[in-house]
Amino acid sequence: MAVVQLERVEAALAGVVGDQRVDLVLDVPNSRSGIRGTSLGGRVDGYWHIESNYNNLDPVGLFLGEYDGSPVFLRSEVHLTPRYALRHADVSGAIGEQELRARVAAVEAPAYGPSVWGIDGHFDGTTITIFVAVASDLSGARLDGVIGGLPIKLDATRTSVTGEYAGPRALFPLLVCSPLYFF
Repeated sequence: MAVVQLERVEAALAGVVGDQRVDLVLDVPNSRSGIRGTSLGGRVDGYWHIESNYNNLDPVGLFLGEYDGSPVFLRSEVHLTPRYALRHADVSGAIGEQELRARVAAVEAPAYGPSVWGIDGHFDGTTITIFVAVASDLSGARLDGVIGGLPIKLDATRTSVTGEYAGPRALFPLLVCSPLYFF
């Protein structure tokens, strides 16, 4: 288990995860956004494009890039309610030869607050089960769950990401940056 201590200043997200350095530049929020830098010893470079949800309750998102020299291709199929809240989303693709498949869906978890999503899936044969609780005012999020039986506990705000992480190196930038896209 590695302690996560990252600070966000404008577009930069920097700090450490255990003894590994993280230095990322995020171009968010935008329907065409990007990421570049290093994370847990690997070079990260890529961009995503999410279709407009204007009159479209089923936008598709694509992420193209690379992590530590391996190509990354991820596709998300998002399904929104008529009020543009997330109903569910399916994410599929690969980081190099490692396949990722996950479903994100709203769950009832009053102890965590009104906006809670569950992420269930697999990465390279490893089971992913994570709950994401987002603050009503979009000021922060908490990720709590397991990846391959190892715990993940992250708190993300507009200015920092802290907690503990023991999952796959290649998933860390995705898990850390996804909540920051929304606040």
